[in-house]
Amino acid sequence: MTMYLYNLHTHRLGPEEIDGYKIRYILNTSPDEFSALSPVGDNVRFSCGIHPWFSDKSEDQLKQLRDIASDPRIVAIGEVGLDKLKGPELSIQTNVFRQQIEIALEFAKPIIIHCVKAWDELIALHKEYRAISGPAWIIHGYRGNPQQTKQLAKLGFKFSLGENFNKESLMFIPTDSIFCETDMSESSVCKVYSLLSLSLGVEFNHFALFVSRNMGFYSI
Repeated sequence: MTMYLYNLHTHRLGPEEIDGYKIRYILNTSPDEFSALSPVGDNVRFSCGIHPWFSDKSEDQLKQLRDIASDPRIVAIGEVGLDKLKGPELSIQTNVFRQQIEIALEFAKPIIIHCVKAWDELIALHKEYRAISGPAWIIHGYRGNPQQTKQLAKLGFKFSLGENFNKESLMFIPTDSIFCETDMSESSVCKVYSLLSLSLGVEFNHFALFVSRNMGFYSI
């Protein structure tokens, strides 16, 4: 049986196969980048969105995103979200984030979230929009503490982890809510799978199987 390893969020593409495992990538893009992309291999899909750092003066990009969101190669809206340490004022970020949440709901695509020091605001938006049954909200690069993890998991958030994760928090993430990523790292996603499976005390292939189930929105 072919085994797949999924890289939920990356800015770098790597090999199609590592040690007999087929690698599937979700390459992060912005709307204008996606429109200019050259064809890529069948093992690559895309997340597309306006990062909170660049949410100022984003009207044209929002129009582009709505125009291309139905493209089957775009399997998630992201990375999008809120950042209190960088970018325009939070009200601008929130307005752009709201519009992208609504696009994700309209096209039934999960949201890949960047959140820095804005957890209360993120939770409030999640409670507001999750009143409408919709796709997953996945926090990328998650490193939060156990207390925060338990709160977010209870609310229904999903978590994407890279090689630097909080081992204590990992124990509070349900198996149906975990994803793997490399983000900007040059490490392989295979290493991330290995670190996480070892920390959980789960055999590598078993861990890979339940991550694969969580990636049901990734069309091969």
